[in-house]
Amino acid sequence: MIAAAAAAILCFVSLFVFISTRTVRAGEEKEALARQLADSLSVGAFILKNNKFIYVNDSLCQLMGYTPTLFKKMKWQDIASIQSSEETAEMLKMFREKKSEKFSGELVGIKGDGSKTFLKVNAHRMKDSPQGDAVLISGTATPVVNMGSDPDNEDGGRKPGIDTLTQLPGVIELRRKVLHEVLEGGAFSFALVLIDVDSLNRVNDTIGRDAGDQLLIEASKRLSGCEGDRVYRFKGDEFALLLEDVTREDAIQHMERITKEFAPPLKLFNTPWYESVTMGASFYPDDADNGSQVIEFAKAAVHFAKQVSKGSYQIYNPGISRRLKNQLELEMDLRHALSRGELAMYYQPQVDLSSGTLVGTEALMRWVHPQRGVISPGVFIPLAEEIGVIEEIGEWALKTACRQTRLWNEKGLLFHVSVNLSPKQIFQDNLVDMVRSVLKQTGLAAKFLQLEITETADADLIMMSKKLSEIRDLGIGISIDDFGTGYNSMNYLKSLPLTQLKIDQSFIRKDYYNSHNMALIRTFVDLADELDLEVVAEGVETGEHVRFLKTVKCDLAQGYLFGRPLSAANLLGQLPIISKQINQNVIRSS
Repeated sequence: MIAAAAAAILCFVSLFVFISTRTVRAGEEKEALARQLADSLSVGAFILKNNKFIYVNDSLCQLMGYTPTLFKKMKWQDIASIQSSEETAEMLKMFREKKSEKFSGELVGIKGDGSKTFLKVNAHRMKDSPQGDAVLISGTATPVVNMGSDPDNEDGGRKPGIDTLTQLPGVIELRRKVLHEVLEGGAFSFALVLIDVDSLNRVNDTIGRDAGDQLLIEASKRLSGCEGDRVYRFKGDEFALLLEDVTREDAIQHMERITKEFAPPLKLFNTPWYESVTMGASFYPDDADNGSQVIEFAKAAVHFAKQVSKGSYQIYNPGISRRLKNQLELEMDLRHALSRGELAMYYQPQVDLSSGTLVGTEALMRWVHPQRGVISPGVFIPLAEEIGVIEEIGEWALKTACRQTRLWNEKGLLFHVSVNLSPKQIFQDNLVDMVRSVLKQTGLAAKFLQLEITETADADLIMMSKKLSEIRDLGIGISIDDFGTGYNSMNYLKSLPLTQLKIDQSFIRKDYYNSHNMALIRTFVDLADELDLEVVAEGVETGEHVRFLKTVKCDLAQGYLFGRPLSAANLLGQLPIISKQINQNVIRSS
């Protein structure tokens, strides 16, 4: 029966495609016959054009509980549950990329009342539209019984549409409201606001899942207290807010009110917990044509807002999609940058101010992109952390810098090298073993290596201290970079096994060089001296800077006065010029 139905619907689609290239009158007659054939089938039948329903028969409407009008406002993704999202995405990708002409499998669909049903789906990729601008897919969908489980109870027997943890309506109910009450109900417009609980992942990872669940419960109470707002548990660390018939100004007021609601601390196991939420909003019909697009654009807006600042909000605009598309392309390129040989190490000289000698370098990574040119680590390192390639890139950087420094040492240039560790690298499980292995592979003595860390506001200093102490036990130095610019400087000095303090360049570069910053630099040097830490000043650009730093007994200097970051080969070639600068600005100023 199913095979016959599938054959019939394929016949219908063939006619549908055929008539689009013929005369209108002849086409209308054939289309009417084809529709009668499809509507007579007892199985659900559909046609998708670029994943959007352009035809459904009566049986599918009855099976799923949507009207034909509503179906035509929907994409396939709108009726596929989260349980089937991977299979759905794979099916559509296969058809789009022409890797397969057919699909057959069981999927979980969402019905009009919010409940779920198991579906046996047979789909076939037809030829592209006559204009070549669309992918046509035809198929049948039939209910499957005796699957051994209830699709509405895949998560432990919850009520359909209700999130068991927060007791808020869930994503299924949100979808039902959007499709039935808003679109078909005739509401002129609506806004969807996605609300991301900023610290949930950190709470889950550091305190535990129970604490994370408690945080979500408390956040849901705070959101539910916003009078007049319809709140849903979206998924993971996100909630959703559906606002009907609102302007952009109205939506902004709602988001500002939510921000204020989270200003007082929440209660996390009877302990005050300060939490922020980041929000993104999109609008129908101003921004999006359908429900799926509204969600997609709201996700883009909240993602963009998180990049700007946690605790902020963003209204969607087309520029966000362009920027995120650009970022996605950059992510894809970064995944292959190492294998393509696009990463390079540059070395900036460090000069001993007491002896007037070049004693080391800071190794700085650059990405030489074939189209975009040189990309700084400030751009691609956070991206590498986000997409999970930082360990691979970080190990390559350490290995390259250590190998090069050993080669210099063999030539009689007894340089040390400073290599940056990103925040996520510090907490990787195999960090100590990786560092030990790199030293063994490259043959560099541990005393010539310094690892630099940067302050982060939410660092676990106890765990960090344990890791860094193990690294210190190998004979490697630990430096705190950009000192004086973070929120946690004193705690870092107190808690971590540091050997060096690097004063941030913003205190000494000529644009900021003044009596106030000079006093701070003097204080930093005195503090480091009391703690028996070596001091490096970054951003040194003039002889005046050198004379002041020597006066306050700063140990090392680094900056454009002695050289910009250079490749290993260029650094050797520039040694005479570097020596001349040292002689003029360090030795003669003594």
